[in-house]
Amino acid sequence: MPDNLRVHSLTLGPLGANCFVVAQGRDALVIDPGDEPDQVVRLVTRLGVTPAAILLTHGHFDHFGATEPLVAAWKVPVYVGAADAGQIADPGMTWGIRVPPVTADPVLIDGEQRLELPLPLLAIPTPGHSPGSYTFQLAEHLFSGDLIFSGSVGRTDLSGGSARTLIESIGALVRRFPAETMVHCGHGPDTTLGRELARNPFFAPLRRELER
Repeated sequence: MPDNLRVHSLTLGPLGANCFVVAQGRDALVIDPGDEPDQVVRLVTRLGVTPAAILLTHGHFDHFGATEPLVAAWKVPVYVGAADAGQIADPGMTWGIRVPPVTADPVLIDGEQRLELPLPLLAIPTPGHSPGSYTFQLAEHLFSGDLIFSGSVGRTDLSGGSARTLIESIGALVRRFPAETMVHCGHGPDTTLGRELARNPFFAPLRRELER
């Protein structure tokens, strides 16, 4: 993929989830539009790009809450891990927050898949935070949702979460991609795999393993 990939971010909603607009030329993908659809539309309009799809790293409300109005506005497909599809179709109410369900049939991702979109990307299953969590790879960028945070990791005490599975998912990424690979997190600032391997306390088992 050419080097002119551009990543723009918005921090949206009461939980401060990150939404990313990834652009190349006039094509764009929108990752995790969790809230405030008007802000997402304004950014896309300012950039002068055309969204080709909405991609959800997982099915928690703070990462898909703006999806339904954006689909209505743009008429684009929604991609989500098959194991999390039920959550976006029937989100109910969480912490007193109600978000609109995604009524269009999503494109379900099952296993590792290369998605043939205007910006080709690899969808890598990385469960642990939720059963259907995915990391999306575009060139040297990883969009990891709530798998990895700068200095921390995603919570595993929600339904379907598993601390052991989450660390296994992180380990698979660390072994597969170079240390300088950029990680765009679901909350908080960007980081790199190498930075987290060096100092993130939750990566300690991986450090010990790699030092053997």
